[in-house]
Amino acid sequence: MGTSYEGVLVTAGIEQVRTALVQAEATAIVAPVGVDRTAILPREGAHKVSEVDDLGRYLSGTCGFSVLVHSLYDSDLLSLYVYRGGECVHEYQSEMAYLGTPFEDDDGEMKVELGGVLHDSEDASPPSGPGGADPEVIAPFGTGDVDFDRLGALLRGEGLDEDERIFAECRHWAVVEVLNLQPAALTKAYRHAKVSDLPGAVLVGPSRDEP
Repeated sequence: MGTSYEGVLVTAGIEQVRTALVQAEATAIVAPVGVDRTAILPREGAHKVSEVDDLGRYLSGTCGFSVLVHSLYDSDLLSLYVYRGGECVHEYQSEMAYLGTPFEDDDGEMKVELGGVLHDSEDASPPSGPGGADPEVIAPFGTGDVDFDRLGALLRGEGLDEDERIFAECRHWAVVEVLNLQPAALTKAYRHAKVSDLPGAVLVGPSRDEP
């Protein structure tokens, strides 16, 4: 079983983000990860999944922040979603092949649906590899002098070391480092995090000891 988590990076200071989450009655750990950059580790709901898309829409729309939502699935797939003005304006997927939905048609043939297009399960034509690997879209979420060449290579899956190639969380950690941010709070699930382990972090909302 691989690693899975969801979270949010906001281009704002921790107090602004904390206030926004209080107003939304959300429960999360928030932690500074750079100058005017704040990580949010939202509490999970059903199936140990956080509703980060709702947070992205709220924080970018109602609050006016630039927001980068991340989702990591089973150490296989890193997804990044850029939100502005309450809408997702850019999507990155580290491996498009993982996004297909398999099903059996009326004739008993196995198909894969991807992006509204049906493919035979044995078809070699469905998209594979990274999608949306645009460093110019992701770089503004960093601070200081971001290495565009290194960021682009990571997003495209080029020049990876063994761990970055096998484990999507290692690639995510490397992306965060290239953005000159602290990776710990951006590469962890709420259910596995401790406020005391994240410098400057605070818990927003009810204590996790409450039902």
